[in-house]
Amino acid sequence: MGRLSGFLYVTAAVLFWGAYFPFAKILLRKISLAFFLTLRLGIGAAVLYALCAFLRKPLTFPRRDLFWIALGGAFGVLLHQLLQVEGIKYTSATNVGWILTLIPPVTGLMAWAFLKESISLRQAVGLTVAMTGLLFFISRGHVEGLSLIRNYGDLLCFLSVFTWSIYNIINKYALLRHDPMPLSALQMAMGFAFFFALGAQGFSAEVASLGTYEWGLVVAIGILPSGLAYHWWNAGLKRLPALDTNLFLFVEAIFASLTGHWVLGEEFTLAMSLYALVIFVGVYIAIGGRTSLPRAKG
Repeated sequence: MGRLSGFLYVTAAVLFWGAYFPFAKILLRKISLAFFLTLRLGIGAAVLYALCAFLRKPLTFPRRDLFWIALGGAFGVLLHQLLQVEGIKYTSATNVGWILTLIPPVTGLMAWAFLKESISLRQAVGLTVAMTGLLFFISRGHVEGLSLIRNYGDLLCFLSVFTWSIYNIINKYALLRHDPMPLSALQMAMGFAFFFALGAQGFSAEVASLGTYEWGLVVAIGILPSGLAYHWWNAGLKRLPALDTNLFLFVEAIFASLTGHWVLGEEFTLAMSLYALVIFVGVYIAIGGRTSLPRAKG
C-alpha cells in the first residue's frame, strides 16, 4: 500500500508540473521572475501551512535537522526555481520538460552513491528504453542531429537537473524523520521570503499589470503545481526509492509537451506519440520487480 500510494502521489505531482510550464511562460511575458516566484511560493506555502494547521501536524523541527532542511530548500526551491523559471523565458515548455528527464539517471547515480540504494537490472533496462524513446522524441526521429542545449534557456534548465537531483538526495534523509507536509511548507516559505526580499520594491507596479485571467493562473499555480505538488512529491519520495520517484519525470515531460501543444501551439506529432509510448514502456519496466545490482560501498 505504501508503494502504491507513493506512485499515486508522484503521478499527481508530475501531471500538474507538466501542465504548469506553458502557463508559467504566459505569465512571465508580463511579470518579473521575482514577482512570479514570490506569488507562486507564497500561495503554495500558505496552502501547506493551512493544511498543517487543519490536520494538526507539528510545525517545529529539532535544531539538529534545520541545517539539512534549509539546505534542501536552498537547492530544490531557491536555486531550482531560479534556474528553471528563468530558463522557461528563453526556451519552449516542451524543451523544459524533456531536459528535466535527465534527472532520473543523475538522481539514480547519486542515490546509488550517497543513499546506498541499489539499481536493479530491471530499472537499468527500463531506464535505457525510456532514454532511447526520449532521444527519438526530442530529435523528432533524427537522433544524428540532436542538440540538447540550443540556447540560454536550455542551459539554465540543464543546470536545474543537478539542483533537483541534489534536493532529492538531501530531502530523502530529512524525510526519514519528518512528515513531508510541514517539511515542504517550511522549504516553500524559505523560497517565498528570499524572492520577496529580492524584488519587493518593484512589485506594486506589477500587481496592476495582471488582469483577472492572469490572477486566476497565479492562484491556480500557487495551489496546485506549487504547494500541493511539492508535498505530493515529497510524500512519494518518502515511500519510494529516489530513482523510482524520479522516473515519473518522463511522464511529466510528455504532459508538458501535450500542454505546450494545446496552450502555446508547440509541435506534437503522431510520431512523437509513438516515441512517448516507448518512454511509458520503459518507465513501466523500470518500476516493476527488481533483480538488484550491487550497491555503492561505503
